[in-house]
Amino acid sequence: MHDHTADIDLALSGGAPRAVPFTFYDILFPSGFDPAPLQAAGMAICARRSPFRQVRPHVTVRETVEPDGSIRTLLDTPRGSLTTYQRRAALAYAPVEHPIRSREDYAVAACIVEDTRFLPEYDSFAREIERVGTAGKVIAHTCHEPLVDLQLNWIGQERFCYELADNADALMELHEALVRCHRRMWEVVARSPADWVLYGGNIVPEMLGPERVRTMIAPCWNEFADILHGEGKRIGCHLDANNRAILAVVAESRLDLVEAFTPPPDCPVSVAEARAALPGKRLWVNFPSSVHLRPDAEIEEAAREIVRQAGARAGFLVGVTEDIPREHILRSCSAVLRAIRKMES
Repeated sequence: MHDHTADIDLALSGGAPRAVPFTFYDILFPSGFDPAPLQAAGMAICARRSPFRQVRPHVTVRETVEPDGSIRTLLDTPRGSLTTYQRRAALAYAPVEHPIRSREDYAVAACIVEDTRFLPEYDSFAREIERVGTAGKVIAHTCHEPLVDLQLNWIGQERFCYELADNADALMELHEALVRCHRRMWEVVARSPADWVLYGGNIVPEMLGPERVRTMIAPCWNEFADILHGEGKRIGCHLDANNRAILAVVAESRLDLVEAFTPPPDCPVSVAEARAALPGKRLWVNFPSSVHLRPDAEIEEAAREIVRQAGARAGFLVGVTEDIPREHILRSCSAVLRAIRKMES
């Protein structure tokens, strides 16, 4: 079997394998789907796994499953309680009610954050590396940066915008508590068997604004990067939206990798623009989801154009980081692989 791990490692180290690596998040394979034909054609696996687990010794969690499968959760702390409500949506649960819905909720949230500890799961991570073998790459998966965590998981995007105006002081205090919490996680990850770590992402620059990314998110990237670099490890971020407004921030950061970067037609920044704006950084492209639905010839041409725009191809990879309708996976990924094989060095 071809050593896909070696190809991915070479590209991530800044080298250029004979063919651009093409990967697929293994968690996106539908139930019962057999990826073997695609693997035989040259597709590699990307397995994101956590090298830790979270515990909160002083928080009691009670879950209630509703008849429709939705979940209500009570988080009980010494300072009070928070509740959440989530509905089943596609591959995961979508929050309907977030934990923070009033100013009083911030103190309870801070209690939960301060109580959070991270326990190593190094053995299970190492077993995943052994299980995947040469079929692909196991990368450490962590969490969103504190500001994005607040936006997506604690408050919700719409309310977050109001909270920035109405309760900015409480929001910023909780943000600082989350930064302190993440520092505990960074040390655990730095000692793990992982050599590459994904931290954060899913940033919508139009909502947060480039200045908040520069002053509140990039410092977390950089501090974590310094810790990882000190252990001989590297860091990437899952930046899958319209990155035009934050390209300069990313370029100035100590991130080693921009992962899940999505080019046109789904997002406006081209591969060529990203390569020019991010010298020295690895670029792991998400093949645009909308293109998977097109005819084979158009898929192949889109793949060729992405690889052409990468230029010298050093430090360049292509992957699938979004779910594809089951009936299109084999056909579309086969077309991408055909195009990549035809462009081998």
